[in-house]
Amino acid sequence: MLNRLTYLATSIIAGYKIANGMDTYSDLTTAFYTVSFGVLLLACILLLLMGFEIMENDYVAIVTSLIPITLSLGLATDKLEQPQIFIAVIGIGFFVAMVVRLYGKNKISALSLGAIHFLAGSVIFLLPLFLFCSGKTGYKILAISLGGSLIGITGILLGLNKLNKFINLKEKIYEQFPLILFMTTVLFVFGLSEN
Repeated sequence: MLNRLTYLATSIIAGYKIANGMDTYSDLTTAFYTVSFGVLLLACILLLLMGFEIMENDYVAIVTSLIPITLSLGLATDKLEQPQIFIAVIGIGFFVAMVVRLYGKNKISALSLGAIHFLAGSVIFLLPLFLFCSGKTGYKILAISLGGSLIGITGILLGLNKLNKFINLKEKIYEQFPLILFMTTVLFVFGLSEN
């Protein structure tokens, strides 16, 4: 019950971000952030209703990978002067990862989405740090880096578990995942509150 309430709270926060605070962004940035938080909201509802096992489904895994991808694209279009190359790389990479995930073997398919997650996660972690250190934005944006680190480490551990590098790690992560997702969402919303 506590996990379900945590997923519900996370979905409410994601929905709040979609409904409020998007008016200062460009149309393209708004679209990317809306997809990111919209998929997050949908994922929380699925987790609430069906449990974490739903994330094992290939189609659900592909759709939920849009969360870090579109968040990184939103950051790029909002903060970079020339984001076109990054958009192209992420778009091609996502298409390749999607095909490999659907038609590749288990370990290869796990690595395919992991690679695109790594690229998107690197932008989520590094771009806010760069912007803060260069004096282009305030301290709030560092919350995005922190949130990206939190969910990124969780994703890496789950990926290693799929590759059988750690035994029985999945259950421990599943126990903590609702709280991790909640904290990550709060950090992202807080970090994006400074435009």
